[in-house]
Formats: sequence, structure tokens, C-alpha cells
Amino acid sequence: MSIYYSPLRYPGGKNCIFPFVSRLFYENELIGTRYAEPYAGGSGLALRLLFEGYVDHIYINDLDKSIYSFWKAVINRPDEFCQWIEDVDVSIPNWKEYRKIQKRSENENNFELAKATFFLNRTNVSGVIKGGVIGGINQKGKYKIDARFNKLDLINRIQKIKNVKNRISVSNLDGIKFIKKLDSKKEEIFIYLDPPYYQKGAELYMNFYSKKDHEKLSKKVKELKKKWIVSYDNHDFILNLYGENRKLVYKLSQSASNRVGNELFVFSEEVDFSNSMTSLNSPALC
Repeated sequence: MSIYYSPLRYPGGKNCIFPFVSRLFYENELIGTRYAEPYAGGSGLALRLLFEGYVDHIYINDLDKSIYSFWKAVINRPDEFCQWIEDVDVSIPNWKEYRKIQKRSENENNFELAKATFFLNRTNVSGVIKGGVIGGINQKGKYKIDARFNKLDLINRIQKIKNVKNRISVSNLDGIKFIKKLDSKKEEIFIYLDPPYYQKGAELYMNFYSKKDHEKLSKKVKELKKKWIVSYDNHDFILNLYGENRKLVYKLSQSASNRVGNELFVFSEEVDFSNSMTSLNSPALC
């Protein structure tokens, strides 16, 4: 049975690798450390590690103003946000209004953008913000617009996050700037980087990466002093970028595309994973 702590549905969400990451923390004696995600998105994995006692503090960072605005609202104005969830009419007219807000996101205040982001995430197919509404505009599909908008459950998730908000830091930095900032901190921080997919990033994310972006990131990651892992879709370009690093491939069910594909982990030198990798689906060193 899957356990979900995040209020967001997120393409490529990594809550499913929790068995691997939690074992990795035991294998590397990291229980109680601080944990950071430079490309946090739905933050399902980070929240689960926090709630289940594997980490003491989480750093949630996302350059996407929409995602950042949502997490900022949940941390700073949770009760107000929950009241909005309780009151909002989950309807096509509201979907159209929130889509307009999303399209002019750069000119919107953070709280209104947070509401629009959340509404579209919970009412669009696979949670893709710029995707289509569940059931279609005419609501003739098998599932309707409110199929993934269980208000009580979503409010409970946000209230649970509210209870630990002093152990969550939220930021809105470019991923490279964020990891540089983390690397300068004295405390032990484990960094899990899950950048936009190389192949389908433009389809799934508001902020996707070019080849040069992926190259810049790999260069900076290799300079980190902190312990880290990187996950990617398995592609020759990425394999070559991290040619000298230890890597493994495994099969991951991708909710955004309803298919099983090969994904890739890259590890810093200090991270042991020989025992943890057995919890992945068909792991293989490469």
C-alpha cells in the first residue's frame, strides 16, 4: 500500500523509491541528518523521510514560481489555505479561472498563484499543471474534475505539514545556486537531486532543462563536498555526463505516462549502496 504525505500529484514523483532511500540512510549511518531536494516538486519523498523519522530537517527548493508559491503558502498560511480548499467549488468555470491565473503567473501574487497551482494539479490529468482537465472540458470522461480532489484528505495532509513547519525550509533558487549554498553550510546535509527528465522534461515541467543546463549541473554536482545522489531517465547523454561516477539503472513505474521505464541513479564517492540497491526493481550496475 502506497503512503502519500504530499498534497501535490507530481509527474515523476519519487515517493516510490522510499524503500531504497530509507535503506540507504541506514547503510550510510545518515539517520537524523538534514536532507535537501534542489528540484523538490511534490516533495513526497522528502516529507516521508521527515515524518517517518529518517531526517531531522528538509530543504525544499524549486525554481518554478508556481510550485514555490504553493509550498510557501502551506508553510506560512496553512489554515487560510485549508479554508480555501474547504470552500472552493471544484468546477469547470473555476478551472478556467485558475488556468488564466497560472498563465499570468509572473504577475500574480504568491498566494493566488498557490491556489491556482494546487487546483490545477489536483484537477488535471496526472497532475500536469499545463495539461488537460480530468474528464475533459465537457466532463464526458469516466472520471470527473473532482476525482482527485478529496477535500478532507488534502486538508489533513496540509495540517500534518503545519505541525512540522519549523523543520521545513522553502526556497526559490536555481538548482545550481541552491546546491552551492547548501555546500557552504557546516551541518551535514544529504542532497538528492532529481532534475527534469532529459527526454520528456519539456512535456512535464514548467521549468525544463536544455542540454547546456544538464551539463552545467553535472559539473557543479561533481564539485560538491556533501554526500549526494542524482536520479535521471536513462539516456546515453546522461550516462556520458557522469561517465566516471558509479551508476545503476532500475525499473520505475512512471505515473505521468503510465509505463515502466529504466531510470538511473548516480552516486557520490562516499555513498554506499550495495545493500540498498536490492530494494529496487531490477537494479543493475552500469
